[in-house]
Amino acid sequence: MAAPRLRRLALAAATVTTAICAGGSPALAHTHAHGRGRAHGLGAHHACANTQLMPTARNLTLIRGATLCLINRERAAHGERPLRPNRRLRRAAQSHTESMAFGDYFEHTGPRGGTPLTRMRAAGYISSRSSYEVGENIAWGTLSLATPRAIVAAWMGSPPHRANILDPHYRETGIGVSPHPPSSLAHGQSGAIYTQDFGVIIGR
Repeated sequence: MAAPRLRRLALAAATVTTAICAGGSPALAHTHAHGRGRAHGLGAHHACANTQLMPTARNLTLIRGATLCLINRERAAHGERPLRPNRRLRRAAQSHTESMAFGDYFEHTGPRGGTPLTRMRAAGYISSRSSYEVGENIAWGTLSLATPRAIVAAWMGSPPHRANILDPHYRETGIGVSPHPPSSLAHGQSGAIYTQDFGVIIGR
């Protein structure tokens, strides 16, 4: 008899808050946490389409839309305004997602030292003259834990990820998805890896 297929899920969150001081140098505060998600009931404020789709190379636009819908539904349920999609944040998120997927790792810091901050700067979202607050959630899952519904539920069940999702300061977001979870972690199972970047440019 074949061995049972175990679903796998992992999460990580990072927040970087930066304010430009009078002398022009940034002051940074970092929080970083890792954990495993648990189920969390998503409210029934409105329906989101495609939330149980498995990501494939052909449906990533639908996956991004479903993920953002679920995120904004959670924000609405907690009295926060919806996040707007931002193409520069999406570019930063997608590049990191693909780097993790094909580089076979799962971290906020890339193998060449890239961080959420440097990726968002490279994508043109922030500049050295900006005041901003940015954050990042990442997750990978296999089998049914790779759907937008499962990923958002896991993020909402983990305090640091939930804090990024419900942060009242954030105004914009970008979502990256790859249907290729890190191979050494997924052990040959189908699945996906996600990055969600959050941001607000202060005084724009």
